[in-house]
Amino acid sequence: MLKASARAKEVAEVITLTILVVSLLQTAYGVIAQPPVSYGGEVIHSAISVRIAPPWDTIDDGVKECVLNALSLAESRNEALIVEINSYGGLLAAGFAIGDAFASSKVPVIAYVYSGNAFSAATLIMLPANVIAVSPNAVIGDMQPVEYNPMTGQVTYVNASKIINAVVTKADSYAKLRGRNITLVEEFVRNAKAITADKAVKWHVADFIATDTNDLLNKLKGREVRTSSGNYTLEITEVTPYHCSLRSRTISVFENPIVSSIMMTIGVLGTLFALLSGKLPVLPLALLFLLLGILGSGFSPNLMALAFLTLGAILLFVELFITPGFGILGVSGITLIALGIALSPVTIPVGTSPPPGYVSNLRVIALTIGGFLGAFTGFVLYKIIEAKRSKPKPFTPVGVVGVAVDEIAPERPGFIKVGGEYWKAVSDEVIKPGTKVKILSLEGTHLRVKALSEEKDSSFPKQ
Repeated sequence: MLKASARAKEVAEVITLTILVVSLLQTAYGVIAQPPVSYGGEVIHSAISVRIAPPWDTIDDGVKECVLNALSLAESRNEALIVEINSYGGLLAAGFAIGDAFASSKVPVIAYVYSGNAFSAATLIMLPANVIAVSPNAVIGDMQPVEYNPMTGQVTYVNASKIINAVVTKADSYAKLRGRNITLVEEFVRNAKAITADKAVKWHVADFIATDTNDLLNKLKGREVRTSSGNYTLEITEVTPYHCSLRSRTISVFENPIVSSIMMTIGVLGTLFALLSGKLPVLPLALLFLLLGILGSGFSPNLMALAFLTLGAILLFVELFITPGFGILGVSGITLIALGIALSPVTIPVGTSPPPGYVSNLRVIALTIGGFLGAFTGFVLYKIIEAKRSKPKPFTPVGVVGVAVDEIAPERPGFIKVGGEYWKAVSDEVIKPGTKVKILSLEGTHLRVKALSEEKDSSFPKQ
């Protein structure tokens, strides 16, 4: 135990020193502002594409963060943004946030229903795009708000004027901004109307039909669009895919209504069980599920990341320095830290960037620390599993040489000294004190021995 505690302290010191070095590097490098980007009056030759599609087709806070990060990157590079959509909709608040960002974008935004459908919030976020393209088999519309019960799976249409009017007003503002059919957009919301691709173009909701990405780029050539920063001419020949971060995907997973309700239920019931039954070691695991349920309810991912990292560090500290062994506290602590890292912001604010090589150096340091901690944790877990699987081996001093302390005779047992311990021994012969003996067997609580020689051990006191 002392060796394990010392090893844990050494690891903690190494981690602390590494964090200090990283902080000093950050201070030394600083943050350098990028030169200002000139917007408007230009020809756009490249674009960034981001996809809203199964299994990440629900427009939630995770998808919102991913799309907004892609838009920020496009604005920082003065490139167009192509949003490829195949979605049945999602959260209204996330849809409004994406729509507002598209409406005020400094660079052209092209929404493309590349396959399948774009319903509800998916149609909402398309309306403020500079260009809307649809595949021949696409269906869009059906924007009437609904309420979903994750426990029963029941979907209820919302007809309350307070909600309907707000959605209609927002959708109308998007449609009016881009000169789209306001009357039809209102039908999308009030009567859940849905239309096919050809009708979307005919009735001036979409701009044209595109069979694939190449057809889309060909039909965009020469098109002039107006953004909040000025006019652009589209001549896009290069498209770079944007991949959503682990953080945004983690948010999407736990914001799923079914997953969120399951996490919250397990967390609440587990917490009550731990408190009422007195089984406090179960409490950290119950708190983990409870925090995941709170994350899924829309709580700030940044604050949740901080909570995960803090609680995980506390649990690991308790496991290493206070409680013996490696059990539920350590597992919960490692899980919380992993989730905290997954939810930590990883993007650099738009308008600033570190010096060349800074990000790559920081990534190497982070991977080194993560790899070391992962390897150390894996080694500890391996040793624990190996120890638990191994069969216990009882200790017997058979075959070991000892020294007779008393005189031992066939009917008169006496004590011998073996490895600093005193054992009662019997023998078929008379053995004088101080004689070296070899242990033949263990018989109950007695050792059967025989004399090795009549010569006394030199360390035995003389009588």
